[in-house]
Amino acid sequence: MISRNVRLVARREIRERAFEKSFLISTGITLAIIICVVVIPPLLGVGGTTQYVIATDVESRPIAERAAALAGNFDAEVTISDSDPDVRLVGGEIRSQEQPDDALVGLLQTANQALEPSRRPELTVKTVEPVDPDRDARAGLAFFAILLLYGQLIAYGYIVASGVVEEKASRVIEVLLATLKPRDLLAGKVLGLGVLGLTQLLLTAFIGVAVAGATGALTVDAALISAIALALVWFVLGYAFYASLYAAAGALVPRQEELQSTTTPLTMAILVAFFAGFAVNDDPDSVLAHVCAFIPFTAPITMPGRIALGEVPMWEIAASVAVMIISTALMIPFAARIYAAVVMRTGSAVKLSEALRLARQ
Repeated sequence: MISRNVRLVARREIRERAFEKSFLISTGITLAIIICVVVIPPLLGVGGTTQYVIATDVESRPIAERAAALAGNFDAEVTISDSDPDVRLVGGEIRSQEQPDDALVGLLQTANQALEPSRRPELTVKTVEPVDPDRDARAGLAFFAILLLYGQLIAYGYIVASGVVEEKASRVIEVLLATLKPRDLLAGKVLGLGVLGLTQLLLTAFIGVAVAGATGALTVDAALISAIALALVWFVLGYAFYASLYAAAGALVPRQEELQSTTTPLTMAILVAFFAGFAVNDDPDSVLAHVCAFIPFTAPITMPGRIALGEVPMWEIAASVAVMIISTALMIPFAARIYAAVVMRTGSAVKLSEALRLARQ
């Protein structure tokens, strides 16, 4: 049960931050970016020249050669080779391991119809792996999940840390700790800013999905809604883990100018998770993907994308969530002890080794 003091601090944080110009401007910019990314590419056909490699038998070679001649009209370049092809043309069929690029299929169908006789049957697409018609939409959702979670964790982690430093520099912390326990102050701050971050993420997701659904960029169905809900859950798990560490990092320094030095390791951890997220999305069943699922620093950013792509068994989701909850349950008291030990220290920055020594006392 959340104590009265924690609730009071949380309400204070929400009330003060929600109406700051910086918060309103960042929310507006985020929404504008999401809308532009969803709406503009389909309208403008954004994209550079795409390289395709086609393997072919003797019978289908004229189709491949005509496709190479027409490729410029499709902003593409076609190479005919048996070395690592994107597709194979065999006996009037387009064969590939997984669903081929729609633009490439369109180019080959056009090339086929351009040959004599003009009324040739359409090429048949055959894949080794089952075709997922929502693959592109799910990949786009996974991309946005990584982008949004990275931005939210970085932004709100830093807000927590800077809020701690601000209270130290202005001596407000002395007034607050006269009536509050350090752990209640820390818990209220983390809770209040977490609610604010979750609200902003909900708003962004709602508007983004509404725009994507209205423009036809995404099919709004139960699978999409559940994937978004899971992304929100992972934000809560990731924020709870990182925010307490950011608060402890903020307590180590007396001025905003010194804050970057103590928060850089945490920011770098999130940045590593950000890049790992894209690598995991490219191969969601790789060793890296499975390992990242059980590392608390990477799981909040890498797991939502895999879940959106439908590449995670339920047991792994449950196990990863359990690891996050256990890690957070251990990390919050640890960070709270550091926070309580050094938050009243002013004058010069406290070294981490000294903070750990004080926290053990």
